[in-house]
Amino acid sequence: MKKRILSLVIVLAILALALPVTASAEYVGFQDVSSDDYFATAVQWAVSWGVTNGTSETTFSPELICTRGQVVTFLWRAHGEPEPAAAENPFEDVPAGSYYDRATLWAKEQGIANGTSDTPMLFSPDEPCTYAQILTFIWRAKGCLTPSFSSPLTEGWPDAYAYARDAVDWAYENAMLEDEGEHFDPDRPCSRGRTVAWLWREAQVYVSNAADLMKYIGPGREIHLHAGVYNLTEWVKQILSEDNLDTGNPYVMLDLVNDGYEIVIHDVRNLTINTDGYLTQGKVELVVEPRYANVLTFDDCDQIVLSGMTMGHTTAQGYCTGGVLCFRDCGRAALTGMDLYGCGTYGIVGLRTDSIQTVDSVIRECSYGLLELTKVKDVGFGDCVFRDCTGFDMLCLRESGATFQSCSFQNNVWDEDFCHFLAIDADSAATFRACTFDQAAYDDLTDGRLDGKAVTLEAPVVA
Repeated sequence: MKKRILSLVIVLAILALALPVTASAEYVGFQDVSSDDYFATAVQWAVSWGVTNGTSETTFSPELICTRGQVVTFLWRAHGEPEPAAAENPFEDVPAGSYYDRATLWAKEQGIANGTSDTPMLFSPDEPCTYAQILTFIWRAKGCLTPSFSSPLTEGWPDAYAYARDAVDWAYENAMLEDEGEHFDPDRPCSRGRTVAWLWREAQVYVSNAADLMKYIGPGREIHLHAGVYNLTEWVKQILSEDNLDTGNPYVMLDLVNDGYEIVIHDVRNLTINTDGYLTQGKVELVVEPRYANVLTFDDCDQIVLSGMTMGHTTAQGYCTGGVLCFRDCGRAALTGMDLYGCGTYGIVGLRTDSIQTVDSVIRECSYGLLELTKVKDVGFGDCVFRDCTGFDMLCLRESGATFQSCSFQNNVWDEDFCHFLAIDADSAATFRACTFDQAAYDDLTDGRLDGKAVTLEAPVVA
């Protein structure tokens, strides 16, 4: 469990701080949150994902009671702050422009929270949120899943709590209430620590096949993959066999490319796809068959975390299009422990994206180069290996800034008559700190061609 927490914390810290990547990162916490607390990882998740902040720079106040307005706001943020359909809030006690205005309206429209009174129509945003209420909100947001059995926690409940019975039974069945023992007080006010712990546990999804992976893509999710090969094209073929392009998931669409379809994940905020050795033993590999399709494309997404996976193509090399990971018009993305391989044109393609931070990862055997970055503000690589790619410019930076810390560049081959190891325009910057190069890459960086360009080479090692 400690390994999993450490892995998650490192990735979240990269996203939260948006600093150049180094080989390690410290736990970012509060004086009143210990790493042994049941809510410790949840607090880190909540703060990093913007679900809630601390009550000060040094305190989270985990025992402070949450109000109904706070809880639905946390839930709304965890689901990516979806915009409600209506413009005006029907609750008379919810002021327009208040921090919980859009959240309560969204919760009402989605049938998550119906308020405390119909006449007048009230939400009671300042009242303490009880255990029964918060679990019901979470359960409804999850889709009102039917529990498999009645838990001992709801035995003998009076009719007044009938609305929460399935929610509590479902939460018990899914190990969300493992800290409660065999006693559950539905009227007990919920603390901040308990609230974020339950929201974080609800966000966890465990899958073992491509169909389930695509099914659960969405805002506020942490998807854990069991060992195996996930052939995403086989899932696409199943969609196409139904004679339509409806994936069944509003956040996943299919784009036609030269030799098949590309999977595009769009408009998602706060998504983690993860495997870190604690959850599964063995390799997790995501593959696609079309040579001209990216393995995964993220479009207009924010706070994306990918960890511990191998990704590539099943077929021979392709050209022109079709890399491994593509981020278009995104906010922040963090990659750790990834193995990205060709036949894709580039390992990572970034376009009009705020930040891509990568640690302890490999990019290999691509048919054009390593990276193609256009208008990406902040790019960082730490302890990464870039090897065995062939084609054109290996590192392409256009209006982008990139820092490489303790990285290794080995056996990459480009057309030396027309191309270079580093192609960088006047509006870009590249810094290499304590990186290892083979002779060809080092010569290309130091032959005078880049004089006047914003390229920094610190403590290089030539292998």
